[in-house]
Amino acid sequence: MKNPKPAAIIASVIGLTLALGGITIVVRLTGTNGIAVHFYYLPIIYAAVMFGDYGAILVAMVAALACSSWMPAAIRPDEVIPQPLRDVFLRSGMFLVIALAASRAAYELRRRVTEAHTLYDVARSVTSTLRLRQVLDLITHHAAGVMNAKASSIRLLNEETDELELVAATGLSEQYWEKGPVLVSTSTLDQQVMNGESEQIYDVRADPRFQYPEAARQAGLTSVLTVPLETKEKVLGVVRVYSRTKRRFSRREVALLTAFAHQASVAIENARLYEDIRRNYYQTVRALTRAIEAKDSATYTHSERVTQLADELAQEVGMTEDQRELLCFGSILHDVGKIGLEAQYEATPEFDSEEGQAFYRMHPLIGRTILAPITFLEPILPVVLCHHEHWDASGFPEGLSDDDIPYQARLLSICDAYDRLRNPRTPDQSPLTPKEAVEQVVDEAGSRFDPTLVAAFRRVMKANHYGPSGDADSEHQEPLPEPLAEDE
Repeated sequence: MKNPKPAAIIASVIGLTLALGGITIVVRLTGTNGIAVHFYYLPIIYAAVMFGDYGAILVAMVAALACSSWMPAAIRPDEVIPQPLRDVFLRSGMFLVIALAASRAAYELRRRVTEAHTLYDVARSVTSTLRLRQVLDLITHHAAGVMNAKASSIRLLNEETDELELVAATGLSEQYWEKGPVLVSTSTLDQQVMNGESEQIYDVRADPRFQYPEAARQAGLTSVLTVPLETKEKVLGVVRVYSRTKRRFSRREVALLTAFAHQASVAIENARLYEDIRRNYYQTVRALTRAIEAKDSATYTHSERVTQLADELAQEVGMTEDQRELLCFGSILHDVGKIGLEAQYEATPEFDSEEGQAFYRMHPLIGRTILAPITFLEPILPVVLCHHEHWDASGFPEGLSDDDIPYQARLLSICDAYDRLRNPRTPDQSPLTPKEAVEQVVDEAGSRFDPTLVAAFRRVMKANHYGPSGDADSEHQEPLPEPLAEDE
């Protein structure tokens, strides 16, 4: 639970003062033998909930002073009966006991609420995202926080190398995490954990089971708790938390870290399942595009080359992993609409006729229609539809211009055009060298292509497709042309 805000603290102090004052007046009028004296427990418990041990003890002491020996035991019409001194001490002791008990109960309740809330957040993250790195980072962060530990880490077993590879960590420097390989075969501790047992070390600097005691000493670490990260079939790795002070981890803490490990294993299994599905789906799509392009040797694997180049350009301009994944699907499927055109027009001279051009310009619309029923591919429909739109509105099918063209479609059009220049459709067209193809793309910046993306494309080509000597197809080449400015 969060600390109370200043306004809540002020309101609570005022409320406690008024409550103590009111109860004291009532007890003064009725005596300590009456029921009113028990009302002191209410502000004591409230202070314990709001302010913890110190607040509860302070209010208990104030209540004990207010109900001390000056307060009568009872008031009758004809006399005032004083209270015995022993009652004052007993009541004061009871107030302190109630204060500490209420404070401990409130702390335990807050702790359990925090743990439940944290586990809920982690579980929600596991079900709401399939980005494994993001989920594992979240788990290590929460595990360290909830368990009041200095650091936390998750390591997965690489069965080929026998190494527990670090996949997520928090709380310590990169220098510590890179201290050296953690091999199961040389670690008694990890061998036990990989057998499904939870293990803790009271002092890593003195326990021979810990592999890097000197690194732990330099990092100020003392106690470590390690639990297995396991599924129904096998143990995938380990989850650790590190403490600066010597401590014995309780059963509750072991169970809590095991719960975090379970969430991590669920996230890993979900991510791997998703990756398998995504890979199979992508391979199916890839097979479809190859079948379409196999009708013409000039276009065979065109979409795959464009996809690879588009992903490099997407990285250059800072697209997220999700955006790049969708762009890959859009790139591999950008010409799927040609499935109804290739046989009739593209393989014949009539493709360049007016009728052939009219049908060719329909392939983005056909592609969108083919893919529209697939909900998963809905975000890439603008890429498929608009990859032949031009910056100056001279493209098709809708004649869009400038920023009206979807960003990913603008990016794809550059890669598509470059590959067409390098691998022309018809035998009478000579393929251009990488340098010549880049020059032509740069020449059309501001007319056919987005100038900013052309500049990024040029950087990608220079960094990834040209060696120190220049042109990838020759030993020597002239420097690449400078891209046009946006206003040119």
